[in-house]
Amino acid sequence: MKKNMCFLSMFLLVLASCNTKFKHQLEKTNHAVTIQQDSLTLKIEIIDDAIIHVKKEIKGTPASTIPDYVTVLEPQDVNWELKETENELTISTDLIKVLVNSDGTITYETKDHKKLVSETNEQTFINLDADAEHTVSQGFHAGDEGLYGLGQFQSGIMNWKNVPIRLQQYNQEIAVPFLVSTKGYGIYWHNYSLTDFNLPQNEIKFETAKTVAKMANTPSTPVEGEKEDVAAHITKSEAEEKNIRETTFTPTKTGEYNFLALSDNGGRMRGEIKVSIDGDDVINYSTIWMPRRYSGKKHLEAGKTYKIVFQNTGAKIPGNLYYNAPDYNKTVFSSTQGNVIDYYLVQGENPEAVISHYQKLTGTAPMFAKSAYGFWQCRERYHNQEELLANANEMRERKIPFDNIVQDWFYWPKGTKGPEWDPAKYPDPDAMVDELKSLNLKLMVSVWPEVKNEALEVKYNLKKIKSSNYIDIYDEGVSERFYRMLSDSMFHKGVSSIWLDGTEPEGVTDATQMTAVGRFEEVQNPYSLLVTKAMYDGRRAEFSNERVFNLTRSAYAGQQRYGATSWSGDVEASWEQFSEQIAAGLNFTMAGIPYWTHDIGGFFRDSKSINPEFDSQYTNPEFIELLTRWFQFGTFSPIFRIHGYVSETEIWRYNKAFESTARKFIDLRYQLMPYIYSQAWQITTNSKQLMSPLAYHYPNDKNTWEIKDQLFFGESIMVGFVTEYEKREKEMYFPKGQWYNFWTNEKIEGGKTFTVKANLDETPLFVKAGSIIPMGPKVQYATEDTDEPLRIKVYPGADASFTLYFDDSESYDYENGEYSELKLNYSEATKTLLITKGNGEYLDFSKSPLTLIVEMIGGQNQTLSFSGSNLEVEL
Repeated sequence: MKKNMCFLSMFLLVLASCNTKFKHQLEKTNHAVTIQQDSLTLKIEIIDDAIIHVKKEIKGTPASTIPDYVTVLEPQDVNWELKETENELTISTDLIKVLVNSDGTITYETKDHKKLVSETNEQTFINLDADAEHTVSQGFHAGDEGLYGLGQFQSGIMNWKNVPIRLQQYNQEIAVPFLVSTKGYGIYWHNYSLTDFNLPQNEIKFETAKTVAKMANTPSTPVEGEKEDVAAHITKSEAEEKNIRETTFTPTKTGEYNFLALSDNGGRMRGEIKVSIDGDDVINYSTIWMPRRYSGKKHLEAGKTYKIVFQNTGAKIPGNLYYNAPDYNKTVFSSTQGNVIDYYLVQGENPEAVISHYQKLTGTAPMFAKSAYGFWQCRERYHNQEELLANANEMRERKIPFDNIVQDWFYWPKGTKGPEWDPAKYPDPDAMVDELKSLNLKLMVSVWPEVKNEALEVKYNLKKIKSSNYIDIYDEGVSERFYRMLSDSMFHKGVSSIWLDGTEPEGVTDATQMTAVGRFEEVQNPYSLLVTKAMYDGRRAEFSNERVFNLTRSAYAGQQRYGATSWSGDVEASWEQFSEQIAAGLNFTMAGIPYWTHDIGGFFRDSKSINPEFDSQYTNPEFIELLTRWFQFGTFSPIFRIHGYVSETEIWRYNKAFESTARKFIDLRYQLMPYIYSQAWQITTNSKQLMSPLAYHYPNDKNTWEIKDQLFFGESIMVGFVTEYEKREKEMYFPKGQWYNFWTNEKIEGGKTFTVKANLDETPLFVKAGSIIPMGPKVQYATEDTDEPLRIKVYPGADASFTLYFDDSESYDYENGEYSELKLNYSEATKTLLITKGNGEYLDFSKSPLTLIVEMIGGQNQTLSFSGSNLEVEL
């Protein structure tokens, strides 16, 4: 053991009162109990009935000066009590019990003594050695549970139990240190440095440890003098040694083994990393932007000998392969910086309640403008003002519904990288935006916090983090001036939203460099949080009645409160990576950030980029089928957006069959807008989810725990996705209850798995019995006026309720009560639908009655008018 490591098994308590029954001394205040030992202090803070804050530190440790960027909830005045015995303290609120044991561990239970989780002294320490790989670590016992959240990863893994992963921001991977359990608790790990989750305990040794061949530094090839040709690295990697090593492994236990490969500690790797076991890929990354650690899992049999192949072409180091055995059964957070163990335990009867309490702690998501929930037309890229406007007009002429168009990079003057329009390509941005507005379109423009524009840097005094081009966003003055630069060049020309690219940031080559609040390595994971904060705070102050929407490639805990959506980065077009996007997005939303999106069709699409699998995206039948299936997934993602590298992504550029299916799903998205927008209201007011895994709704059904190709869209719609080429059916699990096929109204009895049809122009779509789905007419944009009535679809079989939401679709007036709710309640016993006015006075139904078509699935349709008085409809 390293010297200066203080293991918490020694336990930590000191005496503060001669009347205590507990064998160690303690102090109680209005919101906390502080317990001390000779060298350690433990503080247990009661934030509210469901949230406990734990801090453990060595006595005399200097207090951190780094701000708390994440939590917003101060300790609340709730009733709680403290009971003592000689060997145990019990802290009780109305929802949770905290048992502090004299052996140095804490156990959490519900008020009715159901065990949630308990600490373990294994892998728990505070390490004061400045050269230690990890300085603080806390272990918990992992029980019979599914674990979700932690952000976005490209491993395709759904359930994180026993899985080792590195929480670090990358292009394609997002670290959010919040974990949710099916047992009804969550853990927010309050440390801003790189953090390893479930550090692997074993290593697989390879007989040969050959070094990686050093390749000549080939200069990158510019395209049009503007950027690196990302396809050039394929030619280079083909000339490199593959660096393939083999060994055998004979496990001693039967069960699921969780692997972690470490590669390329010295920087970004370009090539492939693969780990296969008896020919099955356990880890397989081939995209251009590579992280340094990779996770995978596989069931192995005790006593059987397996052949393991490890390849990391293009890496700077040979790499290592680690694993956790099936009996690992721990949940461990281990951080590389810091001298205090600091975490929050959040209790809730199910994942939905846990996330709701967590958002009380870290902030709720505001409403986006209704247009944000429509279709986003995006590509890499529109090259000039004329091209962007021509495509916008053609979309409208072809009557393809959309609300937003996106200008990607290189709109700036040659030789710079910063938010400034190149007058040679964009001679009149104001007129461009005005024309888009006349088409009922909004413009989003990409901007980096990596500024390479000397004139702008000087004008706005943008201090950078040394060893990089990234601004020191931790400096509040720099943050405010960064927003001012964007506003002057974008918002004052009518741009509606900003695409905040590269917010990881990966380009700080020396993490020991100082920021305004400390070394970068101490605070690097929340960089994106502070970039979105700058944008949100600045735009809300300056344009106070226009809702903020930011798209960002990274995220962190609490970012949901800053009007931001994250996307999954520069993923490639392959069936494997498409499949991985579903689990990546679901775990991202389970990390407490409800808005997420992805590049429909993949960013790197064909042989013009890094994807030789497809020769031409416009004619290759397999790519077009992949694009079709990906488009279906995009329809049922929180934000619906197509994108692609060196691509013209407009849907008419592919074959007629794809265009027809894409139109069908775009139309469906807009028809579902009343449902989607009302669900968004539930996100803001009740911390619900628009996209969630089945385990979110059915945590006690173990059959749901590993499902990663189905999801819930809102409260009632379950969607399955085909992730294999030429498949025209899909195996889907249906939780207990009755389920209606959305396309046919056929009814299925749940509690088992069915094989369902999945024609290429459809994706399996089911509505649970006891649901109400409001649908609107087909429109060309989200706020288009129409005389067609709303259709209220009632799916019988159980009681149902839905709150239909209305506001002005654009401003923050809803925060001051300027909205209206319509309450819809269906009784299965009486077969009646009760329609009543809910909260808000935005609409005056007595002056402008609302026409509704009520459709009973399997029954009759009725047209009626709601004028504000209670209305009961017999179905």
